[in-house]
Amino acid sequence: MEFINKSIFFRISASLGLFFLSSLVSGEMQWFIALLLIGSVGLLHGANDLNLINALRIFPESSRRKHLVLYLSAVALVLIVFSLNRSLALFFFVVISSFHFGQQHLAEEITGNVILRYSNYIAYGSSIFGLLFYTHPIESSTAIAEISGIFFTVDDFLNFLLLSLVVWIATYLMLQLKGFLLLSIELVILSLFYFLFTRVNLALAFAIYFALWHAIPSLNDQFRILYKGEVKRSWLVYVKQSALFWILSIIGLAIVFSQVFLQNKTPLPLLVYFLAAITFPHVLVMSRVENALKS
Repeated sequence: MEFINKSIFFRISASLGLFFLSSLVSGEMQWFIALLLIGSVGLLHGANDLNLINALRIFPESSRRKHLVLYLSAVALVLIVFSLNRSLALFFFVVISSFHFGQQHLAEEITGNVILRYSNYIAYGSSIFGLLFYTHPIESSTAIAEISGIFFTVDDFLNFLLLSLVVWIATYLMLQLKGFLLLSIELVILSLFYFLFTRVNLALAFAIYFALWHAIPSLNDQFRILYKGEVKRSWLVYVKQSALFWILSIIGLAIVFSQVFLQNKTPLPLLVYFLAAITFPHVLVMSRVENALKS
């Protein structure tokens, strides 16, 4: 519990620090900070999935090489789906990412009916996306329109946010009848996100949540599976084990964003494509991690 409290204090302090820093820099520099956050702990937290597959014995009879082939095949499949039907792929990306955000954040906090729990996870993650969209309606609608051809208004984003919050609060109270204190804390944190998101651009708003509030807690969960919770030593070992995939991911991110400068493309849709490709297989692995931590 002491470590959790320190972790939350660190994330709040870092978020506020980035907020004050961003108020002093241009929009281009905010993009740079966002890419730095995503390229560091953001990509790092998904770079050790093969070792997690081995540790959890997801495919007990398969070799590491087969794990690699299956994992890369899943990445390639996502890219193919995006090329065939962008609207459908974007929808599933938001839903699966919402589930992933919610499960990582709430899995050890709530118990009960699996349908209600999974609905709660999706609703919580959707609330995060709703906050991002509503606080940056022009950037969000432009990026979504470029990917899917569908245009959303600020009212659409507000309705999406409110619906997500209602479903999340309702399912939370169904699962935790005496969970008003924890729910109040979560609502305060969401209010903090709203305050932060309104004062930085969309890329940095997403990066602050993704890196500080999702990736770092996810890394701590992975340490508990891989290294039995030895947090201080775990960071160095984890970086060594995941260095190859981490570097390859950074190179991939650099290649994607080189298109922004070489072909004058809008950066947000390219960032979505890149994150979608690496998100789907990672979510499957991390879902097993969260279930293992609950058992």
